[in-house]
Amino acid sequence: MTKLFTSSCCFLLLLGILSSCKKKDFDAFYERPKGLGEPIYQQLQTRGNFKHLTALIDKAGYKDILAQTGWWTMFAPNDAAFERFFIEQGIDGVKGVTDSMALSIVKYALVYNAYRKDQLSTYQMRADVETGVGLAFKRKTAYYDWVQQKGDAEHGKIIATNRNVQSIKGINSSAYIDGDNNNKYIPYFTDQFFATTGLNQNDYKSFYPNSTFSGFNVAGASVVNKDISAENGMIHEVDRVILPLKNIDQYISNNDNYSEFKSLLDSLKYYTANAYLTHRNFVATGQKDSVYVKGYNGLLAFSINNENYQQPGISAYLANESQKSSWTIMAPTNDALRAYRKKILAKYGNSFFKTAPRSIVINFINSHMWAAALWPSKFSQDANYQEEVATISIGNAVDKQLLSNGLFYGINEAQQANVFRTVFGIPYLDPATMMTYLGYSDDITGIKAYSTQPGVRQTILVMPDAVLIAGGYRYNEGSAGLTTSAWGYRSSPTGSYAHNFLYRDNIFRILKTGVLITPTGSITNFGASGIVESQSGDYVKYGGGKIQTSGTVDSGVDINIVKTDNTAINGVVHYLDGILSFSEKNVGQHLENLATKYPNSYASFYWMVSNSGIYNKTTKVIAGLNTGIDNKYTLFAPDNNAIAQAIRDGILPGTKATGALPTAAPTNEAQKDLMRKFILYHIINGESVAIDGKKADNYLTLLQTEAGDNTLVNVLNDPGNLIITDRAGRTSQTSLSTSNQLSNRTIIHSITNYLNYNK
Repeated sequence: MTKLFTSSCCFLLLLGILSSCKKKDFDAFYERPKGLGEPIYQQLQTRGNFKHLTALIDKAGYKDILAQTGWWTMFAPNDAAFERFFIEQGIDGVKGVTDSMALSIVKYALVYNAYRKDQLSTYQMRADVETGVGLAFKRKTAYYDWVQQKGDAEHGKIIATNRNVQSIKGINSSAYIDGDNNNKYIPYFTDQFFATTGLNQNDYKSFYPNSTFSGFNVAGASVVNKDISAENGMIHEVDRVILPLKNIDQYISNNDNYSEFKSLLDSLKYYTANAYLTHRNFVATGQKDSVYVKGYNGLLAFSINNENYQQPGISAYLANESQKSSWTIMAPTNDALRAYRKKILAKYGNSFFKTAPRSIVINFINSHMWAAALWPSKFSQDANYQEEVATISIGNAVDKQLLSNGLFYGINEAQQANVFRTVFGIPYLDPATMMTYLGYSDDITGIKAYSTQPGVRQTILVMPDAVLIAGGYRYNEGSAGLTTSAWGYRSSPTGSYAHNFLYRDNIFRILKTGVLITPTGSITNFGASGIVESQSGDYVKYGGGKIQTSGTVDSGVDINIVKTDNTAINGVVHYLDGILSFSEKNVGQHLENLATKYPNSYASFYWMVSNSGIYNKTTKVIAGLNTGIDNKYTLFAPDNNAIAQAIRDGILPGTKATGALPTAAPTNEAQKDLMRKFILYHIINGESVAIDGKKADNYLTLLQTEAGDNTLVNVLNDPGNLIITDRAGRTSQTSLSTSNQLSNRTIIHSITNYLNYNK
């Protein structure tokens, strides 16, 4: 028994010794590292020059947070900074600071996670991935705005959205994320950030004219003591108190200089009730009123009250993108906006809101929005949301602010948006030409992208709505469906409208025919005779103030110009009294008409065509010539003398001695084949070439050799003549007075020599 007792005591003693050793090892492993500073709060107390700050930390209820655990970066204003702040704000020391102000100062000085100066400039793609050294200039703070308890008449309680509103086919939808408090960001500037991005001190001074760039600044403050390590984070001592920055929405809403611009933004506000926030607010306040998330129309580049940066038009969100990215907005002063409104909205009663389409407001605001930070040194270089550079200079910026979610410029002259200042803007800003605007805006036509180029000279022929409606066309959004179009057509004033896609394509072709390709100089006067290609591929002839298309050739009624607008920066717009119609007749019909009108130039060639085996006398179709929507042709018709020479040379059937035409349609297969080859070699396949000094090249013809090879003709284009070289090296020229004849996607020329397809 004694031995058992003794053994037990020895075992317990050994166990105690082992336990003691393990505890020492445990304590040694987890003991406070040597050299690690006290927590943030204790360090501020110990240093002695943060008495005001620690007092506000106490008042804000953040002592326990900053005296214990956590992982923060604190931009800590020293006592001198607070003394200056009290004077500037007219506050009687710490006791004059309200609890809410104390809380906002403390929370906005706190950044999540601890960063040394050299780490702050690094963009963190994700929480665990650092990239983009030198690209970051913002970090998320602990501060955020809560529910605005007094909203408007319809929305009693409001909170800012934390994601951009999304818009699909013009329908807005909220993308608000419950649980994201929309925390504000605080900006800072390091020498590394400036070196990496190519910015300079003037970029900083523009926003903080009363501060000096020191190599490490936080908003308007300088860091006077950096990288103070603490147990629960990092302290950077700053020489100014920094209040939470307003976001773009808050700044504009509280500045009467931009009340006109604010009214435009207000017209695009978008609200959605949120059950989650309503419950949270009820728990916090006892108020049962619904809480509405306030955003802005998803067609805008961004919601100006969203603190979280997103690429415009993209629903995805990168958590730390705001560290390196920022929006920019320019807000015209009231006088500047009124002046610009008067300039562009004269036909809409000088108002954005009476009858003007909402798209005008959206385009106007978007032209003042940038998807990136537009720094003063790059003011005239970086493009806005509409991919246009600023039309004003930094000298027009009378108010420069770096806000929590973007850069702000108050400007004394509005940005000149291309959709307004180019020829596109003439029908856009005219209620009498809304159908033209709608067609131009459809991506299918491509007209908007072309006509809004300020550096490309334009000539536009516009048909007012009254003209299009009289011609049988209409636009009715309610008629659009999976198999139907909003564009409709009826053949008589008493008939019903058909809304199939054929009529949409027809009206688009008509509208594109009015967009003339004149890149080197606009046509300001149609008095002289000429011919010009349009965006549809159709050619338009003019002279004596009249306009002619292949469709008016058929009707025999030319179009008149009723007025001209030359206010666009890139060209001239002419208003018409008729439709730029196109012919639906086959080329053979027009060739027959020309043979009657100009017999010496076309009669013999037409005889060959009409009596060939590739011609249908009923439909007037020349086999191989398909006048579909994507096909264009050029037909060279040798005149009567040239046809006679071809007969004499044995290229065509007939009387070789005299060059006379056959007395009847040939039945001999060899003769018929001669005619087929001859005709097809005189038709360029895939391009319409007018006598205008523009197009010149080697062109494919409709003829293929017996081996299946393509055949070519070479065309030189002088302003008054075409020189065509055939396979034999022979040349022919056009007769201008009887050439440039308009047909169905085809130009017809009379030429003085035949083209030989033989080498």
